[in-house]
Amino acid sequence: MQPNPKGIVCASPGYAPALPGALSLRRSYIMLFSSRSDMFEAIEAILPETVLLRRELHRHPEIRFQERWTANRIAAELSRAGIVVKRGYCGGTGLVGETGGDSAHIIALRADMDGLEIQEETGVDYASEIPKRMHACGHDGHMAMLCGAAGILARRAEALDCTVRFIFQPAEELGMGGRTMVEEGVLDNVEAAFCLHGWPSIALGRVGLKSGVAMAAADWFHITIRGRGCHGADPGSGVNPIVVAAQVVTGLQTLADTASELDGPAVISVGHIHGGEAKNIIPETTVIAGSLRTLSSETRDRARDAIEHTATNIADNFGATVSTVFDERAYMPLYNDPAMCDRARRAINAGIAEETVLEMDAPSMASEDFAYYLQRVPGAILWLGTQWTDGDTPPLHSPRYDFNDDALAVGMGAWLSLVQGFSRQWRL
Repeated sequence: MQPNPKGIVCASPGYAPALPGALSLRRSYIMLFSSRSDMFEAIEAILPETVLLRRELHRHPEIRFQERWTANRIAAELSRAGIVVKRGYCGGTGLVGETGGDSAHIIALRADMDGLEIQEETGVDYASEIPKRMHACGHDGHMAMLCGAAGILARRAEALDCTVRFIFQPAEELGMGGRTMVEEGVLDNVEAAFCLHGWPSIALGRVGLKSGVAMAAADWFHITIRGRGCHGADPGSGVNPIVVAAQVVTGLQTLADTASELDGPAVISVGHIHGGEAKNIIPETTVIAGSLRTLSSETRDRARDAIEHTATNIADNFGATVSTVFDERAYMPLYNDPAMCDRARRAINAGIAEETVLEMDAPSMASEDFAYYLQRVPGAILWLGTQWTDGDTPPLHSPRYDFNDDALAVGMGAWLSLVQGFSRQWRL
């Protein structure tokens, strides 16, 4: 593992992140690290073990509220660094560690822990060992980076003028673990909270940041269509709910493409259809399930009404009935505090390289339960570039997705730069 000429440590020998040209060093008085090279030497020293940890976590994905092996592994890693770990959050698999001095100022850094219900197709030699379970959203990378940064900070705790709280949260995927963790007090006395998420559409070496509304709200819907079952040889004697469901899916897609009618952008995705058990029987019912993503409460209300009306009108035309239900476990839009974005931008550009932070023009229509943290305290989610430099970069939630290990050093650098920037500001 060698630092490249810009000082960025890489997991792949000979690789250099695609950072902007003419990245000048910023000369400033730094307490936690004497220089930028000092910080990256600390990262280089632990990078091989961080890569191994990431791949170990990748082999053992666990879904929401089942992250017992993962929690034990993370607790062991933090304890090895001398960090006292508090466990038992969020049904038992959430955990929190802290390091730092006697300062009353606390900054929280959060990593999510859970995998997804996907059969992995990456073909890597560290692929998931659990059938139909996979780290397809990069949470293995998130945990490894935060563990690595935590170890470095713990060894330099005497230089900190703040307390750093490391939050490892289960059940980000559909479980709303973030809301539970916040309700259980993980943000007590915290002044700022940050999350770092791998983002395959952003170039390696960059960190994306969107001030204000940065990620969408998410609603989950279930549409049950009831027709009239009959023999497959005589479809005219019944009402086929599968045919109705096909028309409803098409209608929902048309609806999502017409943002003007919804007073704002919206994404409607159908991820599940189930109807019937036998090839020669037209069933009584078919169920459609999916998600709605919006950026404002006004668009959300309009879109929810439009989904229900679209399904009802189409079902009526076929002589079927329909029931549309929205899950109460909705995700709110994620709001990045502009002042915290400015502080994060300055800290990361100073710590890694000028123009490391990439200003994002538009919010993501994905959703994140880190929104519940940012409802309680100011902070921001940052998007770490994980794009492969050669070949195709599979998207998040793809069975071919694998977190790019070459992003681990930049991610740890972003965490350390944030802490350094906040610690120095609180000292002043």
